[in-house]
Amino acid sequence: MPMIRLSLIVLILVFIALPCQAKIYKYKKNGVWVFTDSPPKDEVGQSETMEESGRPVPRTKSGRTLLLKDYPRRSPVEAATAATVAVKGGLGYGSGFFVSTDGYILTNKHVIRTTKSQEKQESQVFNMVDDRIVTLQRQFTAEKAKLDSYAADLKQLKSLADRERDSARKRSYKAEYAYRLKKYETWKTDYNRRRKKFDAQEREYHFKRADYRYKKSVANLSKSFAIILADKTELNVRLVATSPTHDLALLKLDGYKTPALQTFNSRALVPGGPLYAVGSPARLNNSVTAGIFSGYEKGFVQTNAQIYPGNSGGPLVTQAGRVVGINTFKQLTRKYEGLGFAIPIERAYREFSRYLKQ
Repeated sequence: MPMIRLSLIVLILVFIALPCQAKIYKYKKNGVWVFTDSPPKDEVGQSETMEESGRPVPRTKSGRTLLLKDYPRRSPVEAATAATVAVKGGLGYGSGFFVSTDGYILTNKHVIRTTKSQEKQESQVFNMVDDRIVTLQRQFTAEKAKLDSYAADLKQLKSLADRERDSARKRSYKAEYAYRLKKYETWKTDYNRRRKKFDAQEREYHFKRADYRYKKSVANLSKSFAIILADKTELNVRLVATSPTHDLALLKLDGYKTPALQTFNSRALVPGGPLYAVGSPARLNNSVTAGIFSGYEKGFVQTNAQIYPGNSGGPLVTQAGRVVGINTFKQLTRKYEGLGFAIPIERAYREFSRYLKQ
């Protein structure tokens, strides 16, 4: 099917699927029904108004579509989830949140880009796997040499049994040969099974590694990403800026009026005060974990609210629903089980002061 024809069919299907948001009129002309969004002047008496399907999306005075107007906000924390989004990067999922009503979104840089820390960890993992592959290959090579040597001994034993003239020794040689042959065949079968499995896993590893490197190169060049809102709506956003020194990135959703989180000075937090981490761990949109403010650790806001992979880039909020930090998943968390860390919100505003105003 020609590409232009396929595109036309797709365009038609898209328009058929779209809900009508204005009155539609129909009238017959020469026995054929004609559909239009305004009544024809010469057929006014013959036209019929069709019912609307769907309802218009609320718009602001500026003409921008108002997002999540009807999303429930039964508590300040639930209201914070309305401003939180899942971010689909080239290498996986993360989180982010609106910090202005004109669509600016804060997230972690590692959600959309590969950081130096990640590249170092990846290199260590790849080197470890490569070394393991080399070790196993050597073990298989050494085992194959032993199998071949065993097979040569078997061949020699069989030849000896065949040449033997003494019937008693001949039976003894043949019995020994049969025993060793069975042992050899069992060993060889097991070797071939393990070698086949290893070869398949090695091929899969190299394929996935190459695929990952390709996706990483594409992700590191991408300027456009998808976000998923609290109501599951998926929209496209653009990259505005990344921080050269911190794990921070700024995205922008154009053409909408968005819910936005107000900030709270992280230095005003009181130890023991409740905090909530909002994000999308394991692609679970708008998941909330509760904890308290534990203190500061190397410039991070420390909390026992669980912060998992996928929570990265989401907001850490107070009981009043105000954001104090950007959740991140640092290597630091592996040293302190049950603790999460967030980049103070003030740091993000300083980094992106050209775009964000407190």
